[in-house]
Amino acid sequence: MNIYLPGFEPDAAERAQLRFINGALDLRQFDKIFISVSGGKDSHAMLFLVRDLADRQGVPREKLLAMYADTGMEWHNAGEHVQALCKAAGVELVTVYPVRPMLQTFKKRMKIPQFMIFPTTKCRFCTSYHKADPMDKLVRKFSGKVLKVTGERWAESKARSTYTEFVSVPRLNSRERTVYGWRPMLAYSEADIWAMVRDTGVPRHVCYEMGCNRLGCAGCIFSKDHELRIEMRENPHIFEALDRLEIESGYTMSMTGKRIRDRVK
Repeated sequence: MNIYLPGFEPDAAERAQLRFINGALDLRQFDKIFISVSGGKDSHAMLFLVRDLADRQGVPREKLLAMYADTGMEWHNAGEHVQALCKAAGVELVTVYPVRPMLQTFKKRMKIPQFMIFPTTKCRFCTSYHKADPMDKLVRKFSGKVLKVTGERWAESKARSTYTEFVSVPRLNSRERTVYGWRPMLAYSEADIWAMVRDTGVPRHVCYEMGCNRLGCAGCIFSKDHELRIEMRENPHIFEALDRLEIESGYTMSMTGKRIRDRVK
């Protein structure tokens, strides 16, 4: 992983292989541009930012493709929200799916003693299996010079504060394909993001109106108790499934060991 150090250009090697126009990435150099969209505030703002940049540079909309990963633990209306965003932006959307939905993955892992049943902060197999892998599978269907755009921000966490704007993606490279990663939202503050969301004219996801600060999987290990209560109230089928899995396995989704039924009281 590239490490960010003040005064040091950590992604210089990647920048040297890319073309820029007045400091902005030249999107015309890519044969396909994938935009990862979850429906949350950051990807909401990013979708329109990339679309607007492409329009200014004369990039055909056909080169843009939004990707949404349905993990099997999404909010019940997240897919519809992403569809509305992409329709408003005029960008084609493809929804990708994992080999098995996340809840089924947990159940299968219960049968393998050495496997951790639920994801943890140090073992986030949920992200790799249910989001990254399905998206990578889609990208591998294309050839040429490819750009994969994601919406991480430095202010989100200590780990993300080390991220660089441009990265190479060797796992997706082949003789026919060279893939670059671009994180255009890194330097934006949360206030910036909300201003950009308002400017799009498209309503934000309802979870924010209810009191959540993020739109992730319903029942995510990073959800705070008050967010979890909202997520489980609005997505009762996920709550019931997780509650059963905790009872059957003897383990919990919480890092503190507190059962989900107790956390949502």
